[in-house]
Amino acid sequence: MASAGNALSVFEQALSVIQNNVDNASTPGYARQQLNLEALPLDVASGLVGGVTSAGLDNSRDPYAEEAVQIQTQALGFYTAQAQSTGTIQSLFDVTSTSGVSAALNNLFQSFSAWSTTPSDATAQQNVLNAAANVGQAFQSLSNSLSQTAGQIDGQIGSTVSEINALASQIQQYNVQRSQSSQADPGLDAQLYGALQSLSQLTNFSTVTQSDGTVTVLLAGGTPLVIGTQQNVLSSNTFVSTDPPPVYGQSMPTAHVLDSQGNDITAQITGGQLGGLLDSRNRVLAGILGDSQQQGTLNQLAQGLADTVNQILESGTVSTDPGAANGAPLFTYDTTNPATAASTLALNPDITPAELAPVDAEGNANGNANALAALENPSGTQGTIDGVSYLQYFGQIAAGAGQENQTATANEQAQQQITTQAESLRDQVSGVSLDQEATAMLQFQQAYQATAQVLTVLSNLGQDLMNLIVPM
Repeated sequence: MASAGNALSVFEQALSVIQNNVDNASTPGYARQQLNLEALPLDVASGLVGGVTSAGLDNSRDPYAEEAVQIQTQALGFYTAQAQSTGTIQSLFDVTSTSGVSAALNNLFQSFSAWSTTPSDATAQQNVLNAAANVGQAFQSLSNSLSQTAGQIDGQIGSTVSEINALASQIQQYNVQRSQSSQADPGLDAQLYGALQSLSQLTNFSTVTQSDGTVTVLLAGGTPLVIGTQQNVLSSNTFVSTDPPPVYGQSMPTAHVLDSQGNDITAQITGGQLGGLLDSRNRVLAGILGDSQQQGTLNQLAQGLADTVNQILESGTVSTDPGAANGAPLFTYDTTNPATAASTLALNPDITPAELAPVDAEGNANGNANALAALENPSGTQGTIDGVSYLQYFGQIAAGAGQENQTATANEQAQQQITTQAESLRDQVSGVSLDQEATAMLQFQQAYQATAQVLTVLSNLGQDLMNLIVPM
């Protein structure tokens, strides 16, 4: 009877494990649990009555499958953040719009063309000034919008770093509890792997399970995030890098991630949402707006346009009369800081319509005006950047932003399928199958009922034996 009673207790534990599996079938990080059963020795002569006992819990978690999911999730997080960020950048470039840099440049070249036919016409001269003012405003507006986007991404980087620290704290708490217990806790394990999968959406890392069951989390470059019961907190900041020494000291600052000692570990963050945000911020945006090592394509365009137009106008005179005054520059920008040319480009506030110089150095009455009009479709090197016109160069900047977004979006879609496949393979190994649990439940219910029947038979037999005793 004692053996049967013990078996009932074991089968009840098995049913409880099955119920727990069913309850947690959709819990992130949960792996199917199974109660190990062990037969007890049967030797009547020695008093060993046999039966069954529990020998602890096993789970079906496959660490290699978990690692595969984490790696694919890191890549998915990277492409998702990259697609969202570059989508915002791309939206600021609309070459078909009636406003913006492209439209302003077209209007400027058209005003040059109209002025070249009537160099002395005050209306044509004023139209040139108005068009130049609009070009400056368009460059400043686009530069400011891109800078605001950089600020928004900086905020997202800071939020992501905070999320990483929060998840690292959860893992650290798991290590504290795990170090205080000699046995694994399935519930704690589920929390751990749920936290690790959430962390893999945010950044790239690797894990090492120590002999005491605690988990060490290292960023890809080896920077420890969690070691045993110690957590190293990350932080984010923006500043102009000094290593290598800056070429453009007053440029847009770069986003950085720092470890708990203040060391710059930005280069180690190459995956997850944080990696995608850093890539969009420090590569895509910096390529347009510049940073400590590059001027930025938009600034190159603004400076090239201003320098060429000003050089043409200043090389000529306002009329063909002897002793006529030299022309005045049409544009101004901060010449001490080429990395801010786009954000400071503006119409020269001191120029008047009469100071426009249509006469070239050879004395041609509208030579300069014709040269300015020809900048729309230059035939030589003047008015070009990397062999293309200013309009075409701006088109390349816009196309580059669009290509970045298109590539990131395509990568995100492809990576989503790969990640889903990795999760499916993991779930086949360690996930909970309700059909399998239902089958196991029926088996243990029948075993429980059979053992209960044995107890009933033994109880009835004992009662019958008692009834056979005849009192003296």
